[in-house]
Order: sequence, then C-alpha cells, then structure tokens
Amino acid sequence: MAIKSFLQTKYGLKQNPFPGNATYGEDNQRVYVPEMFGTQRPEFLRKFILAPLENEQPLIGAVWSVVPGDPQARGFGKSTLMGEEAKLINRDFGRQTLADLGVSPEDAAENPILASYVSFNVKAQGGIGNIDAAAFHLTRFMLRSEHERGVSVHKCLRELAAARLIAAGKATEGNEADAIVEAIRDRFRKLAGALDIRNLLEDYLYHLASDDSDALERFLVDGVTTWHHDRNGLKYLQLFVAFAELAGIAHVTFFVDQVEDFTAPPTTAAKLQKNVKIIRDALIESEPFASTASFVFQFHPDAYKRLKDAWMHEDMRSLEWDDPLNAPYVVVLKGLDTFESARILADRCLNHESFVLSRSDGGISPFTESSLRKVWEATKPKPRDFLRVLHTLLHIGSTDHVDVLDEGFIEPKLTQLLAEARNVETETSGSDDRLA
Repeated sequence: MAIKSFLQTKYGLKQNPFPGNATYGEDNQRVYVPEMFGTQRPEFLRKFILAPLENEQPLIGAVWSVVPGDPQARGFGKSTLMGEEAKLINRDFGRQTLADLGVSPEDAAENPILASYVSFNVKAQGGIGNIDAAAFHLTRFMLRSEHERGVSVHKCLRELAAARLIAAGKATEGNEADAIVEAIRDRFRKLAGALDIRNLLEDYLYHLASDDSDALERFLVDGVTTWHHDRNGLKYLQLFVAFAELAGIAHVTFFVDQVEDFTAPPTTAAKLQKNVKIIRDALIESEPFASTASFVFQFHPDAYKRLKDAWMHEDMRSLEWDDPLNAPYVVVLKGLDTFESARILADRCLNHESFVLSRSDGGISPFTESSLRKVWEATKPKPRDFLRVLHTLLHIGSTDHVDVLDEGFIEPKLTQLLAEARNVETETSGSDDRLA
C-alpha cells in the first residue's frame, strides 16, 4: 500500500481538486459550479434555451469574453458553461433547466429539449476541422449523454418515438423500429434536397431505430471511419434531429466552440468566406435545423475581427458584443467579478465527492478567507487563472507540509504564480486550448 500523502492526511483530499491547466474537456470535467457565473447563467439560459421556445423561432447567438488590451480574452468559462449546461439539459430533456427559469412542470414536460456541444480544433491529430466532423461530434455528444433514469438519451428518445407512433396508429408493438425508419425517411422525402440514405447511413438509421444503444455506440466508434464522418457528418446530425423530432423534442440548441480556428493562418479570405457560407447553408438554413435548432457560437474580439467581413458578406446576423440591438442574442461573460463567486468555486472544488477523503473542517480549508481573497484579487476576473494558481499553491503546501495556506504563505508567491499562469496561455495559444 502506498504511503499516504500530506494532501490526504492533512487536507483530506484524494488528489488536487483544482485543474492545473484549467482547460475544458467534456469527458473529464469532474466539477461544475454553475453559481460561479452568478446572474449570467440564467441570462445565458433565458436567451439560448427559453427564448427559442417562447418565440417558436430558432436563433443564432454568441457567448463572448472581452478584456481591454487582451484581444483573445480567454479563460472566462465559455467552454465550460456551454458544454456542462448541455449535459444538464440532456439529463432530463431540459425539465429542471426550464423549471429554474420559471416554466411550469406541465409546460416543461410538453416542450422537451436537447443540447449539444462541439469545439473546432483544426490543428490536432484527428481534430475536428470541418463542418461535417463538427456535426458528427454534435451527434455523438447527444447520443453519449446519460439520462437521469440511468439509461442513454438514445434509449429514452427511442421509447418516446415508438410510443408516439403507436399512439398515432403508425406502428404496432414489435414493429416500432421499421415504423421509425419509415417516418424518418418520409421526413426527408418531403424536403427539396432529399437525403440519400444508403450504405453506412442506412445502417446508422436502423441503429437509431433499434433499442440497442450499445450497438449504436459501437457502430459510431468502430463502424464509422474518420474519412467517412469528415465527409458525411452533417447527414448523421440531420438524421438524428429528425429522430429527435419524432420523439417529440421541441428544440435543440447547438453550442459551437473555437469557431476562430477557421480564421487562423494560413486561412485565406476566400477560404474563410467559404467556411462561413458552409456554416450558413449547411447548418443554419437547411432542414431539419432551420425549424428546430439554434446555434450559439463562442467568440472573442480577435476572432470576430478576422471573421467579421466573411460573416457579414453571407448576411449572417451581426453578433458584435457591444451592439445594443444584439442584446437578445449575445452574452458577455464577466468571469469571477465578485469574491463570493470565487469562494463558491473554491469551496465546491475542495469538497466535491470526487476528491474528498475526510474533510471535517469543510469550507475552503486549508486556505483562509483572507488568503483566498488575495488569490482572487490577483487573478480576477479569469476563473482559469484563479484555478491554476490555487492548484499550484495547494501542491506546494502539500509538498512542504504546510498546515494552513494563509496570507503569509501565499503572498510571496502570487506575482510569480500569476506570471506563470498567463505564460502558459501564451505558449499554448496556437494549440487546442479550449480554456475554461
């Protein structure tokens, strides 16, 4: 048996709960603290989740971060907010999310919703570098989501679709799968640009219609090659949205991160305009998206500056953060603008069940109120810098066997720690950072 560390014996933690790089990864995000966003979380949900239902109209929106003198303004939690709220929505088809916004249980039950998240990453090996790859990932995000019943979202949707078809007299028990396939095919027959559902796409459709979620996941992982989904991913998403419609889903919100990767050198103006045109034609204006799906993009000033001409040339809605006419479609994250938000974030990380062994003191120990405030004042308003500095301080304190991380311990280290945290951003600005 390994010797127990000071982190375990004194701090009562299995491991350091603060992420060292503070990047967002949808598969390894262990702690999500919605309260860190303060009043901006309900604003985000009202604009991008509730408004499309109330107005019966999908929208195009943007989540921004803006810092004077910092054109990239990373580290405000845009990725985390989009990805983790999408997971929460999918757990109960938006019931709790809508309830938090004042929607009655009856209305929430009658208007089930879904959400998905994708981050473009054109530089990484096997990265998500085109619209088809992004659409395929949006599909898998939803199909991989877990419902609160402990089963896959796919299984729940399949049950709903089957029940609705039986109630409508279009299916009988035992032949629901065939009825689902036929209903989805019929949906696309009625469109001007009918979808050619053959070969792997036909296999996928039958997997969607089946109640075997494990077989569907194996097919998507092992049966669909990167080459194939990089050229046909959009069709997978179209079929899924039609399947969700059949199950009674009223609306889907797609969160699209790092769209600025399309603007990075050596992208030419012509290629940039082509990419934006694809976004408009393939995602926003085609069915079944045009009537069912909203798209919310992540932006910062540097990215939007490079994207703006192509964006406006394609008659896309202006999403500039400081235009008052864009208020219904834009959220500008402020980060940890209050100490209370920072304190809640630290407390939730330190006391999360994934990391706790035994913490009789609870709270923010081994930090003190004043030392935590010092860290917040030095790093505000960026959650990323706050978390990185806390990670390093906790590591040093554990290594040096420091019982209490008070002001005397923290203050001599803050300047260098903050410089190192910001230097990491500079060093990784050309890679897949997806900063939280």
